[in-house]
Amino acid sequence: MHLKTTDLTQTKQWLNDAQKQQVGGVIQASFANVNVKDYLAKYFECAKPHQRKLRLYYDNDKLVGYCLLTFSDEINITVIRASAAFLPKFRQGGNTFAFSLSQSIKAWLTRPWRKHYYADTMLSPAMYRAIAKKTGVIWPHLTHQAPSQLFERFNSGGLLSQFNSLRCLVEVNRASKYSQQDLIAFKTSAKLEVQYYCQVNPGFDKGIALFVIIPVNLAQIAKTLYKNLSRK
Repeated sequence: MHLKTTDLTQTKQWLNDAQKQQVGGVIQASFANVNVKDYLAKYFECAKPHQRKLRLYYDNDKLVGYCLLTFSDEINITVIRASAAFLPKFRQGGNTFAFSLSQSIKAWLTRPWRKHYYADTMLSPAMYRAIAKKTGVIWPHLTHQAPSQLFERFNSGGLLSQFNSLRCLVEVNRASKYSQQDLIAFKTSAKLEVQYYCQVNPGFDKGIALFVIIPVNLAQIAKTLYKNLSRK
């Protein structure tokens, strides 16, 4: 399914009132137990990030999803945080991969002397699988050794997973709107990444998200390119 996109940068051109209302509609349709006004204030309006990048996804003229990236400096590290939502029919995890990766690499190339990390709270096993399948290095992962100190630093207020003993869970008090059939499919899936997600974060349908960290550097670029080219 091909979707049209519009890209916005906070320091150049940002959401107008109509777009903001449409984004609010997607948020309302995507999550249970969410206050749209508070969500927009936290992710789209908070003053802490020095930059925001946003991609809007359209089916014809209807907004069906978005991917928001925020860029914040913390001492010698830049943290790129993500927030995304799509209407149920358009939940293809690969929708956000190219945008997130390209913008993260651009940020690193602009200031390569700083360490860059992409951090995302994922409420969806399907989203985690889509990103994990395409990314060279992602933490936590069933085959990648995860640096526990990064989770302690970036997710200090988070929860420990009983499965891997990492502080890689976040209580976000909202959940993706999945049917009972969807939940059963996730929990009985034969897909390794989905199985791993459900083992690490069995409470994803109860407002608990998986905190994911992806390093952005030359090794990441090389491994991601190799992984995607070798699959073709």
